[in-house]
Amino acid sequence: MKEIQSQIRAWLLQALTAEYTVMAEEIAFTIPAERKFGDISTTLPFVLAKRRGEKPFLVGKRILELLGDKPEPVSGVELAGGGFLNFYLHRDSCLRLFLDRTEAEPGSRGSKVVVEHTSINPNKSAHIGHLRNSSLGDTLAKGYHHLGYTVEVQNYIDDTGIQMADVIWGLVHHEGKTLDEIKEIPHLAEYLWRLYPEVNQIFEANEEKSQQRREVHKRIEEKLEPEASVCRYVAHAVLLDHIGVMERIGIRYDLLVHESDIIARGLFTETMQLLKDNGIMYLSQDTAKQGCWVIHYDREKLEKIIIRSNGTITYVGKDIAYSLWKFGLLKSDFQYQLYFTYGDGQPIWSTGDDAGDQTGYRYTGAGKVINVIDVRQSYLQSLINQILFSLGHESAGRNFFHYAYEMVALTPSCVRELGLEITPEEEKKSYVEVSGRKGRAVRADELIETLVQKSLPEVTIRNPGLADETAAAIARQIAAGALRYFMIKFHLNTVIAFDFKEALNFDGDSGPYLQYSLVRLGSILQKLPPDEAKESAGSLSQLDDREQDLYWEIMLHLAMLDLQVEHALENMDISSLATYAYMLCQKMNHYYHQFPVIAESDAQRRQMRILLIRVFRRKMERLLNIMGIGIPPKM
Repeated sequence: MKEIQSQIRAWLLQALTAEYTVMAEEIAFTIPAERKFGDISTTLPFVLAKRRGEKPFLVGKRILELLGDKPEPVSGVELAGGGFLNFYLHRDSCLRLFLDRTEAEPGSRGSKVVVEHTSINPNKSAHIGHLRNSSLGDTLAKGYHHLGYTVEVQNYIDDTGIQMADVIWGLVHHEGKTLDEIKEIPHLAEYLWRLYPEVNQIFEANEEKSQQRREVHKRIEEKLEPEASVCRYVAHAVLLDHIGVMERIGIRYDLLVHESDIIARGLFTETMQLLKDNGIMYLSQDTAKQGCWVIHYDREKLEKIIIRSNGTITYVGKDIAYSLWKFGLLKSDFQYQLYFTYGDGQPIWSTGDDAGDQTGYRYTGAGKVINVIDVRQSYLQSLINQILFSLGHESAGRNFFHYAYEMVALTPSCVRELGLEITPEEEKKSYVEVSGRKGRAVRADELIETLVQKSLPEVTIRNPGLADETAAAIARQIAAGALRYFMIKFHLNTVIAFDFKEALNFDGDSGPYLQYSLVRLGSILQKLPPDEAKESAGSLSQLDDREQDLYWEIMLHLAMLDLQVEHALENMDISSLATYAYMLCQKMNHYYHQFPVIAESDAQRRQMRILLIRVFRRKMERLLNIMGIGIPPKM
């Protein structure tokens, strides 16, 4: 479809150059809701009319007068709706073109994209909100990779933050444990999940204990014992737990960047000197911020503390250094070492104090940086963007993106199913907020396992006699697909109310619905004899009018895959990919129920239907791969 749109765009530009000033990017295309309004459409007359103060319909009429001979894919063009230019395509020739391009992979785009996501404090188990972050980030990364970009997925490990001090104080000072005793704790991440709200209740009630926590934080940053060693061990053990949990839903990382290394390797020192030299960071004159180094945040007209009066560094201070490094704008660099290897041999590299094994990894700066961080961090991300421009790095500033999203809550029924407390007032609400700090939340691995257990009965009912191991593997795929789809199908500014019934609905707007649609088509292809394996596009005239229209409708939308991915990424709205996938499966299921394949006796019609199934399945496999949804062998 991109090739056809390019031909029409070139046709328009050539025809209009003499009378209109038109930029190629101003000629955008969409697929009209109904084929009577064409196969593709553009609002170009509205764009030009606004610029010239004329009526769109009159501009559209003039465009039609100026257009010369139609390019080969176009059978006709009409003006409708007050200024829409609607193009009709030669269906058979376009169908052959679509088929030729089905196997084509997008070419390399050269530019490197860094996607930072997950970035959980390694102080306890991951929770449900982290699953939305990781699902969004992984889909972004896979989308850019699909389009031919070099992509690196980074996970920022805040191993020196105040949340780490919370649990280190709890382990060492509250419970009096030594490092050796801590190493004996089974399932440490889950243990800390329970300890974290306990110590926060203590801090809220006791200022002396809260001050002790602040001292522990300072000792961690200064690498004093025993806190430093305990912190390193805890961060490592919990991080391995996070990696394992995310791997359960197909999420992986290329590089782990430890916050402690930003300080240890001199990135923070270099960055602060740059900010001081350029007058961006200065000692505050505000008595409430006495002794603090600050940066003026222009949007809110306030000072943001970067270095506290006690010498500890705020989160944003380290993040500024990290962001400059991502774009290759610092002389300082990390040392790198192999941290973890997935079962198939894919490595995770990590920053580190020691030289380690650098033979397999070398960092090069990014052309685009996307940080998937919840909406509460918006002003900090905006401050970093301000600093990039203030330092004169305009290209980096234009290519620095905060992918902000809202929180994840639970429906009241989901709260009950998970065994969490719920008040009568909360029962009446559409969603119930959760909080790890307050001790009412759901661990990510617990949620995933609950989804698996709820999927398993459906698998065994639909497939009696299936081996237990096979049924369990399929249930895990369904659970992962249900979760991944649910976490991306909502707009970013929507608070998600997670619900098991909705996520696992095999007949609705869900991951299992998409999976089942492809499993069913796969079962049809498996029943075909070998002599029907060939693929060649016949003529749509072999089908009756009703089937021809629906067949063309599906093929037309399938041909938009790459453009749909581009649109989703450019507009920072990957929920549109979920909408696109659901729409396609609905259309295909509607087609399948009306026009069977195996029972069709006419050889030409049968072959056309087989062709559609093959093309549909291949395109959808790519789309579901971007969304992180696997296709089970059975459902």
